Amino acid sequence: MADSALIEFLEAEAWTQRVEALPAELKEQLGTRTRRFGRAVALATPGADAAAVNRAVGLGLERPLDSALLADVNAFFREAGVPRWLVECAPEATVLGGRETLARQGGVLKTPTVKFVCNLRDVTPVAASNTVSVVEVSGEAADAFRSIVGEAYAMPDLMKADLVSTVGHTGWHHYMAFDGERPIAGAGMFVQDDGAWFGVAGTSADARNRGAQTALLTRRLADAKQLGCSWVTAETSPDTPEHPNPSYRNMLRLGMRIAYLRDKYLFENARA
Repeated sequence: MADSALIEFLEAEAWTQRVEALPAELKEQLGTRTRRFGRAVALATPGADAAAVNRAVGLGLERPLDSALLADVNAFFREAGVPRWLVECAPEATVLGGRETLARQGGVLKTPTVKFVCNLRDVTPVAASNTVSVVEVSGEAADAFRSIVGEAYAMPDLMKADLVSTVGHTGWHHYMAFDGERPIAGAGMFVQDDGAWFGVAGTSADARNRGAQTALLTRRLADAKQLGCSWVTAETSPDTPEHPNPSYRNMLRLGMRIAYLRDKYLFENARA
C-alpha cells in the first residue's frame, strides 16, 4: 500500500498537470503559475479566489518544512498576488518547530481534508445500477462534462476549463454517468505508475441520490485495476451531522478507507 508521500505526490502531479494544461490565453488572464519544490508543488491562480488552485501540496515529505522554506512558499503566493492560499501538510510531513512554524507566518488551521486510499485487492463489488450507465468520454463530450461538474461545484465560468484541460492526455481518464440518454454526472481519474487519483467529480443538482457517483467510483476502481494499478486515492471533506458528505460514505462503502486527515493552513496576503 502507498505511504502518504506517494499519495500526496500523486495528487500534486494531477493538479499540476490540470493547471499547466489550461489554454495559454486563459492562464495569462488568470495569472496562473506553478512552482515545484521537488515533488511538492505550489499552485497560484490570483484571478480565481478558489482554494483548489491556490495551495501547496506535498511539503515536508522530501525535505523538512522549516521557516525558510515556508517563507519561500509564501513569497511565491504573495508575489503572484494571490489574496489567500492554503498550505496542506500530511501527518508524516516533517515540520520543524511544529504548528508554531506555520502560525508564526500567519497560518490559521482550518478543517482538515480526509484522504482516502484503497488497495485494489480490497475492492467491494457493487451491483450495477439499473438506470445509470457509465461511459469513458473524450474531447467531444468536454462541454457537457464541464457544464455538469462545474455547476455541481458552483465554479466561476473561467475556472470550468480546468475540469477538462487534460481530457485526452496521457494518464487521464474522464467518465460521464447517464440516466437513460441524459448525462447527469462526471468524474476523472489520473494514473501514474501503480497508483490512481480520483477527482473532478460532480452530479447535476436534480439528479442526486440516483447512484451516479457510486457507479462512477465503481467504474474507476475497475479500470484502475485493469490498467495495472495496485492502489487508488481520493480526498473529500469530513462527514459530520452539521455537514453530511455522501462522497465520504460512498468511498467507505466501496472498500476505500481513511488513510489520514491532512491539516490545512490558510494564509492571507496583506498586500492583495
